[in-house]
Amino acid sequence: MRWFAWILMLGAVSPPAGAAEYFVAPEGQPDQRGTRESPWDIASVFAGSQNIEPGSTVYLEEGTYRHPERRRGAGAFVLGLSGAPDQPIHIRPIPGQRVTIDGGLTTRNPQYVWVWDLEFTVSETRSWDRRVDQPGSHVDDPGRPAGGLNITSAVECKFINLVIHNNASTGVSFWRMALDSELHGCLIYQNGWIGPDRYHGPGIYTQNDQGEKWITDCILWGNYSTTIQAYGSRNAFVNNFRILGNISFAPLREGGRQRVLIGGGRPSEGIVVRDNILYEVPLQIGYTAPYNQDCVVRDNLVINAPLRINRYRQVDEGNNLVLASEEPRPDERARVILRPNRYDEDRAHLAIFNWERAPAVEADLGGFLTPGDRFRILSALDFFGAPVAEGVFDGAPVRVPLAALPETGGGEFCAYVVRRVP
Repeated sequence: MRWFAWILMLGAVSPPAGAAEYFVAPEGQPDQRGTRESPWDIASVFAGSQNIEPGSTVYLEEGTYRHPERRRGAGAFVLGLSGAPDQPIHIRPIPGQRVTIDGGLTTRNPQYVWVWDLEFTVSETRSWDRRVDQPGSHVDDPGRPAGGLNITSAVECKFINLVIHNNASTGVSFWRMALDSELHGCLIYQNGWIGPDRYHGPGIYTQNDQGEKWITDCILWGNYSTTIQAYGSRNAFVNNFRILGNISFAPLREGGRQRVLIGGGRPSEGIVVRDNILYEVPLQIGYTAPYNQDCVVRDNLVINAPLRINRYRQVDEGNNLVLASEEPRPDERARVILRPNRYDEDRAHLAIFNWERAPAVEADLGGFLTPGDRFRILSALDFFGAPVAEGVFDGAPVRVPLAALPETGGGEFCAYVVRRVP
């Protein structure tokens, strides 16, 4: 099966030798040369106004790229570049630098573009209580842009290791016309708002019909509404999803809308949900459609929450560990799950079930690191903060403190990003 072969692909992805390199900077201008000394601006490059050939890499210099429009219906840079099937265009920071997009990104049918390692946020959320006076999912709030990543259309694009947080609306909107595209390794947290009717703003809102849509190895927490919402009415499509290896956990919002939902009012088909790790986050496959066709739901861990599969004609279900909060824990001190990044050989996600609620757990990182590697372990709740552990790997299990994450079930579960560093 195609999905099985794809998930086994590991290792860093580098541009081909001799590929062109271009540079963008916060102070760049569209009439410059696109070199390190004479960088372009972000708007003209993303929109496709510069001559960037397939296979090229666009490097963004460190800093904040703030969209000048600061209202909800605007404030997003537009991505419209086109690479080629075997020559994608790569967009990423200069290695070791932090690049922040303040205001969001929307697509205009980019093709074969890989966007790496960028941060997306809306700075106005720092002083906002997340409350609006207007009910519903579409509000007219002039004080700030929606932000986030809005993938309206695309062809075989990848969005890799992005940090999407504290946006004023949904973290990622991943729509039907984004064909055969993937969201991988992203941290998506604290997105959304509070209306007079309910909490709004899923971590990911998505629909799909033709081709496959991949949501893989992301970490999601603290969003104001549904964690992943693959959903639509009777007229929308929720087909051919690959939801693989994602991690979601507390802290939860008071709205209580944190489930992962895959299904809507129209029958679904081609759903694969595997290897996901959910703590206090329900998993629901199927919604109000009178029937659904086929799904694979295997090897998921759903702790302190239920797993439901609704009205499917063909179900391949097995090896899911589902525990309610009052049920006994497994007969083991801890369970440590390490998932190497498919595209970056120096990155992995780490999930720890600390059944005994010990102050620290010994984590075997040998499936990712080799002796002599330097490493850092970063809390998913404080990705840009100080590491919770770091050093030189000697082959022995690494002691990972869990007291740093008291919000997650009193220390029963934690999630981290592990980095191999120079």
